Amino acid sequence: MTEAESHFWGSLEYRVCSEIAGLCRKAHRRYWCDGFIPDNYALDDLVPRIEGRVWMVNGQRDELWSFTLLLDQPVSSAEEVDWASLLPPEGVTRWLTLDPRKKHLVVEPSVAIPDLPPRPLER
Repeated sequence: MTEAESHFWGSLEYRVCSEIAGLCRKAHRRYWCDGFIPDNYALDDLVPRIEGRVWMVNGQRDELWSFTLLLDQPVSSAEEVDWASLLPPEGVTRWLTLDPRKKHLVVEPSVAIPDLPPRPLER
């Protein structure tokens, strides 16, 4: 694993935590991410992706979930992945799907959209 990839997985862990904290569903906000373990690199597949396991914490309980990171285009190898571009910046949303029932997380950076501006307070 390259330094860029290693940095990506650590940064994604924190970014997922930040995104979960802002989710509309209060029940989902009790989760936080504690690390990704990539297992399968299907980089040149029809649906390019990386699959693996992710530690999700619910209160005091650690759960090992599955995850899928969807890439926007195929690449030949992990060394060709632009890891920095896969990290969704702050201020965007809809790139994360959390499914506690199936214990599965989907990360799709290419579908991120800007957050809505805060609504003005009503008087």
